[in-house]
Amino acid sequence: MIRVRAAVLAWAAGIAGGAPAWAAETCRYAGTASYSGKIEVVSTASTANGETAVDVAARVSARSFGLFSWGYLYQEIGVWRGGELQVAALNHRSIAGGKIHRQQWDVFHRTAEGMTAYRAQAKTMEDFRARYPVFQRVWDTSMFGQSWLRDYPTEAAERRADLDLPRAAMPPGFGIPLAMSFHWVRWAAPDQRVVAIFLPGFKRDSRVDIPVTFLGVEAGGLTHLRATARHPQLHADQLSTGDAWITADRKLARVTFEARGTYGTARGEVVLQDCNGDPGTP
Repeated sequence: MIRVRAAVLAWAAGIAGGAPAWAAETCRYAGTASYSGKIEVVSTASTANGETAVDVAARVSARSFGLFSWGYLYQEIGVWRGGELQVAALNHRSIAGGKIHRQQWDVFHRTAEGMTAYRAQAKTMEDFRARYPVFQRVWDTSMFGQSWLRDYPTEAAERRADLDLPRAAMPPGFGIPLAMSFHWVRWAAPDQRVVAIFLPGFKRDSRVDIPVTFLGVEAGGLTHLRATARHPQLHADQLSTGDAWITADRKLARVTFEARGTYGTARGEVVLQDCNGDPGTP
């Protein structure tokens, strides 16, 4: 089975570097995937004090062999200033057979050396409570997608130099997968480019360069973009792809992906359900 964390590589469908974000907006998407999968995505963006915060939370539930149920909760929070990523935060949770398998919270701060990493995690609620008595409120999966970054116990969290992204691997305009795929892609220019993506939490190969190709304007005025990816956690000889269709008024109408792994291929599609908020001046 293809790992969902690797599959998000195929969603990174481009960026319009430096484009202003909308003032405050929430967009919701829903769709399906391989293994009888269901996908829900909520993307929220806001601007304040010269900073743009993009919070994208994805819920994936599926069944293997029609019997074994599993779920994956994946949230990214990015903070940009002057078009450059300043903070990247990641929460991912694995659920198998109705039981929590893994939960961890990673936060990366931009420093002179690069993106500096911290990790908070534990195997059980009791262990988590002992390590992070204030932060323990986020353990329950019902809290997934709720605000947690301001309460992150940076002083108590483990400093993880092995997860750092060095300064040399941070080109102008680099970003993180879900924020690029569900927010910044909406301002992508109709051209061909290579987008640098940081994969927060990856111990190896945490930077990947993804070519993005403009495939034309289709019926209804939808701009069609395609991203292609190669990564050690995907198939070594086959490209994984992610496609995005963007409306004339800069809404992400549809996203599809095909993640090719060594032992199989996972496909999925999500469609815009609604967008609410003040669009500001894009």
